[in-house]
Amino acid sequence: MIRFERLGIIEDFLKTNGSVTVNELSKTLKVSKETIRKDLDFLASKRRIGRVHGGAYSFEYDSSVPYHAREKMLDKQKNAIARFTANLIEDGKILFMDSSTTSTSLLRRLISDNKKLTIITNSLEAANLALDAKFITVFLMGGELDKDNRSLNIMDYSTIDKYNADYAIISPSGVDIQTGITDQDPVESQLRKKFLERARKTILVIDHTKLNTVSTFAVGNLEDIDGIVIDSIPNIEEWNTVKSEYSFFIEMVDGGSK
Repeated sequence: MIRFERLGIIEDFLKTNGSVTVNELSKTLKVSKETIRKDLDFLASKRRIGRVHGGAYSFEYDSSVPYHAREKMLDKQKNAIARFTANLIEDGKILFMDSSTTSTSLLRRLISDNKKLTIITNSLEAANLALDAKFITVFLMGGELDKDNRSLNIMDYSTIDKYNADYAIISPSGVDIQTGITDQDPVESQLRKKFLERARKTILVIDHTKLNTVSTFAVGNLEDIDGIVIDSIPNIEEWNTVKSEYSFFIEMVDGGSK
């Protein structure tokens, strides 16, 4: 198989599955791991894919990509984000949490730290994790089952008005200096918007692929948030200016590179 055919197969696989490891591609395409690394580095240099340690991910992934595929994307970065964010949350607090894989990583960390918390969410994965968590109480908001995202699509957003929370922990698909917070999922965008409105503080937990990106549906403004925890920011000087203007913090955590 010549190289351009191999590159096309890699891109098509990523568009369908969201992420892939070097080992998987090496076995599938029957070439060495070093060859795969060079292919991934080339595609990443052309900004056609994203590169992470041991693999790659598609810039085009979204909530339509099954949960199990998104869960593998940027897992080291998500875990680093979770470690830092967990230290911000004190015992006894009430949290709104969305059904993103980053929020799920945070909940795993909170459970391992034995934090005593109440979680309000539409995430079935969060509810499942809480089954064996001694100090976590979960209020699961009902709606239509979304099997791919392991969540419930809320039918009546006004039910969220019954709750108050200390923190909203959300991971939208787009955060941009000019446009603010956006999302490409019409259901999750409304949920995140309501969480933001009802919480005393809002923290965005996002990886770098979501920064400087604008999605279809509006969620909120940067002046509405209290902080961003992220693995890296390419245009940090611009963001430092914005955070000073709107008085929120930015914490960059080391999630590793490729």
